[in-house]
Order: sequence, then structure tokens, then C-alpha cells
Amino acid sequence: MFSVDIGGFDIRRKLFSNDFGLSVFEVVETETARTFILRLVDFSNKATDFKKAQWNQLQEGYRTGISDYSHLPRIEQVAQVDEGHLYSLLECEEGVTLVEKGQLDSNQINQLVAAVGHLHDKRIVHGALSPGNIWISTRGRVILYGAGEAKVLEGKGRLGNVSDVRQLISIIQRYSTVSERVIENLNLEEPMTIEELEQILTRPERKMGISDDNKLAAFFERKSLNQKAEAAERERKKAKKGKRRGTSMLILGGAVLVVMMILAFYFLF
Repeated sequence: MFSVDIGGFDIRRKLFSNDFGLSVFEVVETETARTFILRLVDFSNKATDFKKAQWNQLQEGYRTGISDYSHLPRIEQVAQVDEGHLYSLLECEEGVTLVEKGQLDSNQINQLVAAVGHLHDKRIVHGALSPGNIWISTRGRVILYGAGEAKVLEGKGRLGNVSDVRQLISIIQRYSTVSERVIENLNLEEPMTIEELEQILTRPERKMGISDDNKLAAFFERKSLNQKAEAAERERKKAKKGKRRGTSMLILGGAVLVVMMILAFYFLF
């Protein structure tokens, strides 16, 4: 299954590959029978010296920077197979990818968010939060693979923390079991940071004090009151307009009377 020969491992299965030279496998070490995730990178069609240096720098930065491995994998080994191929070997538990699992419960969503939060604390942008990079062990532990690879392999050097938050929201919307109210809040509030996202996810949902039927009744009651208020306002304006008209007519009548008296006095005397 490998296009290159890597001794010491039996391939259990290929998990996925992409157009940027990355192939990911679940493998078993023949000597210890331990399971690992092996991420093989093909640099044969790239500017290999520069890209390989970037790749090695990424792995070293991850190793020295990450301090919480609750939901992030440890790097066991980084090696060069030949001039064009490198791989990183990462810890793994028995389990499946989110592609196979299909769903994350609220606790697993919190684990995933915590993993991304730790990366951001260490100034690492994941860049490729996808179902293939999210691993769910048989005991429910979430492990997030692929941190920083998009920057090296896809040339996405300008990716920021916000892109990870947006990708997380997409994962939550598609694969989580959180309530519709939480999904609505995510869409309305559009969190920009992990902290803002956590606040929405952990915010207790308010229990409605009245039933849907009562809410409907209250709506029509408010509508009726508004209609009555509008009708009263129209009557008030109409009465005010009529009063102004009456006053104008009275003034006009008085003026006509004065003119008539003046004319009568003129003709009589």
C-alpha cells in the first residue's frame, strides 16, 4: 500500500490522502504490536529542501511547544524515508475517525475545542480541522491530528485562529449532538475566538417559563393590544384635527361678522 518502503510497520489500513502529498495510515509496529498513526508526506514534486525544512521545523515546534496531550497526539518519531518522502509517527488508541464515527457528543465537542484552544495558546494554528483528522477512541477520547500541516503542505501561511474557530463551528453544526438552540446561538453570535466559542457551548440553556401554546396566546394578546392602541391613537388624532377645524371655523365666523358690521355702519352713516 505504501509507495515507498518503510520497515518495521504493518499497515492496518489507509485512512485518507489529499492532493498536497499527504497520506495517512493506521499502522502496527511489528516489534511491539503498538498501534500508531503514520503521516507520510511526498515532497518529490516540491522544492524539497525548503519544504522538508519547514516540515521538520513544524514537528520540532510541536514537540517543544505542546504540553497538554489530553486530546493531542505525541510525536513518537520523525524520519526521512528517502530524498522525497518524510513521515511522522504519532501515538494512537484503538478507534476510528469522525468520518467513520459520524457523530460527536457534547463531551467530545468540548474535548475537541480544548485541543484547539491549547494549540492557540502555543501560537499554533491547526488549519485543517476535518473529520479525517479527528480521531475518537473506543473509550470516547478525542485526539486531534494534523496541527499546522496546512501551512506547510498547502502554503496557507496566512491562516489565523479565526479560521480554526470557523472550521470548528462547521464540525459542530454537521457532526455534533448539541441542541438546536446552541447551533442558533453559534450562527447568531459568530464567535471569533475559542473563549467565545466555549462560552456559547457551556452557557446553560434558559428554560422557558411558558409553553408554546401560551407563547402563541401571548403573541395574539400583544397584537390585539397593539391594534387597540393604534385605533385609539387614530381617534385621538381625528378628534384633535376636528377640534382644530372647529376653532378655525369659529375664528373665521367672527371675522366675517366684524366685516359685516363695519360695512353696515359705513352704509348707514
